[in-house]
Amino acid sequence: MDISEKVAYSNSKIFSADKIDDHLWLGDIDSSENHQALDDLQITHILTVLDFCPEHDQAAKRIRKHVHAYDFHTADLIGEFESCYQFIDQAVNNDQNVLIHCHAGMSRSATIACAYLMKKYNLSYETALEQLRMKRPCVCPNPGFANQLRLYHSMNYNFDPSQMRRKKYTTPEHFAVEDNYDDVVPVTKSNASSMEYKCKLCRQILFTDNDLVTHIAGKGRFDLQSRSSAYKAKQNAESSGNNYCLQELFTLEPQWLTGIYDRDTNNGEIECPNSKCKAKVGRYSLVGEKCTCAKWVNPAFHFHRSKIDECPVGKNDQIEKLLLKKPITVE
Repeated sequence: MDISEKVAYSNSKIFSADKIDDHLWLGDIDSSENHQALDDLQITHILTVLDFCPEHDQAAKRIRKHVHAYDFHTADLIGEFESCYQFIDQAVNNDQNVLIHCHAGMSRSATIACAYLMKKYNLSYETALEQLRMKRPCVCPNPGFANQLRLYHSMNYNFDPSQMRRKKYTTPEHFAVEDNYDDVVPVTKSNASSMEYKCKLCRQILFTDNDLVTHIAGKGRFDLQSRSSAYKAKQNAESSGNNYCLQELFTLEPQWLTGIYDRDTNNGEIECPNSKCKAKVGRYSLVGEKCTCAKWVNPAFHFHRSKIDECPVGKNDQIEKLLLKKPITVE
């Protein structure tokens, strides 16, 4: 599996994918749209792992497979492993080149690539991930996908959906933090919340401390507009110990937000759910965004501290009730 050579192509546009095995490339959505590079590298098959189907030139005549999946900890990818393996394996056996991609080439597509390498070379998840990172250092399957890959290995690469033990790997309360990389994880607290986070304008409760997620602080800065920004973010996020970032407020998907935002656009503003207020209190991005510490958070439900008040539960309840009755003026 030693793929050390660099393939050159006649194109000034950077090709943001990495060759990870014979005839196999792993990259981001930009790499799937670099038609000059795809032609030069003779990539005939494209495996897309996204929550939407990107537009593509029908005249390109590439063979495509689309797996619909969000980069959520609860997303189920293990059921797609076998069909993806067959898609890749058939092309490779015919000496054809394949590109696997998601949005950033870090989690969803990396999970499919890991599953392929595990089955092809009879590897554990940890070994496959280590070898994959030698070719593309930014890969980082989210903890839900990591557990599905471990389960896949324990099933001898033959997933059986009837086995009930799979359930423990797909329920949020069982997600584990990887020891060898950091990820966005729920803040573990008791069932009773101690802090409430309210819209500063209308005092509407938006979430509690039980809804917060955290991440190990990244290091340094990177150019968000750069095509390799996600790659740099993961590089910069390397950190030891439990140095959790406290700079920004990220949460699980708020229940009141479900059905309000437009999943088709992947990102947008978060408005206060109070119909009389509608103040812009944050942003969401289903493909992720960077924290100010340079950590890549995916998916991101990001609330602006300047728009939020942090209040102990039950404190000044009578004052809050009076404030809620006041007319609201949105600036």
